[in-house]
Amino acid sequence: MRTTPGHIYEFGAFQLDTAERLLRRLDGMAVPLTPRVFKTLLYMVEHHDAVLDKERIMEAVWPDSIVEENNLAQAISKLRHVFGETPASESYIATVAGRGYRFVAEVKKRPPGAVCTRPKVRQSNGVLARRAFAAGHATDQTPSYESTPARLRRERAQEPREHRWLLPAAIVAVVTVSVAALFFIRYHGSGSPVPAGKVLSVLARTPQKSIAVLPFEPLGRDMDDELLGLGMADAVIGRMSNLKQLVVLPTSAVSKYKNPPSDPLAAGCALNVDAILSGTIQRSRDKVRVTVQLVNVASGRTIWSEKFDQTFTDIFGLQDSISDNVVRSLAINLTADEQKHLGKHYTTNVAAYDSYLMGLYFWSTRSKEGLEKAIDYFEQAVQKDPNFALAYALMADCYYLEIFYAYNPAPNAVSNAKAAADRALLLDDSLAEAHVASAMVHSLQHQLHPAMESLRRALELNPNLATAHLRYAWCLCGFGQLNDAVREMKRAQELDPLSATNSTALGILLTFARQFDGALTYCSRAAELDPNNYVVQCNLGIACWLNGMFQRAIDQYRMAGELSPDHKGDVLISVATVLTSAGRKSEADSMMPEILELATAGKADPYNIAVLCAARGDKEEALKWLAKAVTNRQLVSATLRYDPQLDLLRSDNRFAALLQQHEYARR
Repeated sequence: MRTTPGHIYEFGAFQLDTAERLLRRLDGMAVPLTPRVFKTLLYMVEHHDAVLDKERIMEAVWPDSIVEENNLAQAISKLRHVFGETPASESYIATVAGRGYRFVAEVKKRPPGAVCTRPKVRQSNGVLARRAFAAGHATDQTPSYESTPARLRRERAQEPREHRWLLPAAIVAVVTVSVAALFFIRYHGSGSPVPAGKVLSVLARTPQKSIAVLPFEPLGRDMDDELLGLGMADAVIGRMSNLKQLVVLPTSAVSKYKNPPSDPLAAGCALNVDAILSGTIQRSRDKVRVTVQLVNVASGRTIWSEKFDQTFTDIFGLQDSISDNVVRSLAINLTADEQKHLGKHYTTNVAAYDSYLMGLYFWSTRSKEGLEKAIDYFEQAVQKDPNFALAYALMADCYYLEIFYAYNPAPNAVSNAKAAADRALLLDDSLAEAHVASAMVHSLQHQLHPAMESLRRALELNPNLATAHLRYAWCLCGFGQLNDAVREMKRAQELDPLSATNSTALGILLTFARQFDGALTYCSRAAELDPNNYVVQCNLGIACWLNGMFQRAIDQYRMAGELSPDHKGDVLISVATVLTSAGRKSEADSMMPEILELATAGKADPYNIAVLCAARGDKEEALKWLAKAVTNRQLVSATLRYDPQLDLLRSDNRFAALLQQHEYARR
């Protein structure tokens, strides 16, 4: 990518200096960007008059590397954060559905003399260490389709495939299951406070509104170091998550950064937080060395940093010390209850902790084999420490996930999940994750009101628990409280902004609320974050269709079909539905014989056929197919209650009867 030396590009409130490779605000303040993010911005600014395909941008920014679209999505996300763009406003970078991006701000080329004065950046010991980072190297290890009923039902070979609104909230019987990660696992260590190590720098105590704790980077090649790095972050997150004055992003939001190299400052921008805590960790036999650094994301200024050399048996006290120092550095005044929680411990057994970390690692894989191993390790953890409440809670989660993914769980999986969740609550009923586990057990047993109460209690205990917000949103939606559901889902998305699951879920609820513009924004964002996910891409297709973007919707569905050829029937139905809405009835009619053949063979979802018939104005056929869907399938109540694709049928008394039939069956 060639650039004329010395040019200054000015747009909005920013200047881009191609000679110094620096982005500045017009007030002279430098905006820190990683090299890849800078190259992404520069390429888009230089080609601001054109729609840029994603492949074209990636070839320019990563010319000698093979990268995924997620790398580009992460870079775009960081730039949008820098520019202060909101989901409803794309004043700098616009997404062109099905194509790529366009830089839409007015760009002016200035001579070198127009450069703003470059401010000095305060650094720790003169050097603020930043590792090389290509924005987007971090990959989301949690499948975003985990929370979609389509994925659950698709795993069941004996059932037909489906492609209605692919809700990120299906569960065997209730709307409450929407999971980007079933628990944002926390671990709270134990032991005496660790004597302070050598303080490298304490520059300021600046109150912050939000913080992300990245997995500590392992300096060794031992898998145990990697597990310990994630465990350290998880522990610190858990200790601070109940603080009312601080928004602490959950483990699921940061676990994607567990593979180095990573740039903490870039991660902080992408996660839209005020402060970022990062560190390194190395274990050698019974010794452990940890370095930590707390940075103000806006200024790039180090707030606090420290180095610890301890024996591994002091690992819990080390976690205490880190959490305490972060709170003090952020000048947070704790209540008595918060101070008590900050020092709360859940195990004093190092061997149990080791087993827990192994379980945590395999739990995150979400695979059949991984969940089986995770259960074994959590069982080992509770055998070594029978009072380890978090290990019991996570064990319950594993049993639940085996059911959710239809991994041929043991016949007693539900009872095992209940026993583990009950034990976790018995040991500590102030543990939010234990109440979420209990809610999932209630939902498996079709006990909807107790599930709702358990989620409310979880949020009272930990208002920063994104999963609880997300599931509670679906509960509210199922009970007809749509406005409250949208509010809760927005909170879940704010707490985990890089989760494709949360964005697509919010998009769906906004569609239910008939806020189609907002739905398109969030579904588009989800598609950027997870470009190879069939479910997420189909949801964007629906959002495009409801916004009258017919050809884009058709293209989106066809692209989704390429991602999952097994869903040919549902993709054809969706394309025919959009063609009908676009007035291209003859094209849609030509597809009907194949569609009906697939439907008769059980290779297309009756619900989707009902939607197609409704679009064609054939109310009788639509109600017939919808009745089959209600009779044969486990639908989410919110789908029937709110799906705009069924609006043509709502005035018919037979539709009201079907809705009543479905909701009665779910009680």
